[in-house]
Amino acid sequence: MATPTNNSRFNWAVLIWPFVYIVLLIALPIFRSAYASSLPHYILYPFGNMPLAILWFGMLGGLLVSLYHIVSHQEWTSALNVWHIFSGALGAVYGLISYLLVVLIINAATINNHFDRNTVLYDVVAFLFGFGQNAFVNLVKGLTKLVFGGNNEEA
Repeated sequence: MATPTNNSRFNWAVLIWPFVYIVLLIALPIFRSAYASSLPHYILYPFGNMPLAILWFGMLGGLLVSLYHIVSHQEWTSALNVWHIFSGALGAVYGLISYLLVVLIINAATINNHFDRNTVLYDVVAFLFGFGQNAFVNLVKGLTKLVFGGNNEEA
């Protein structure tokens, strides 16, 4: 567990947020399966045909990377308190954007635009980019440089 140092103080309130994300990760699939037959289509699929599992796996990745950093670091950096609070939500957003990028790449690579939308590939990509948030940011910087040119520092 992270321990306080002279320069920074461990904020125990940060540990509340991983539990909030865990409750959401458990409650959302239960709620969806229990009420799937009675809920309108726009609630079950708020983003069109994108599976909600994408957000779920992205949030799981963000939560796990936050918990990993809380447990593994010997010195606590209070500057990262806000990141720990929002890491689950950031993971969900990164999972969503990575899903869109993968679908875009697959659509561009296939001639007839026929590919399986129900594969585990999207869930794995969402989890990996939710967990590897720095890798996701570097990917977006590289894509920005590729599309618009310039330096990575400017992207």
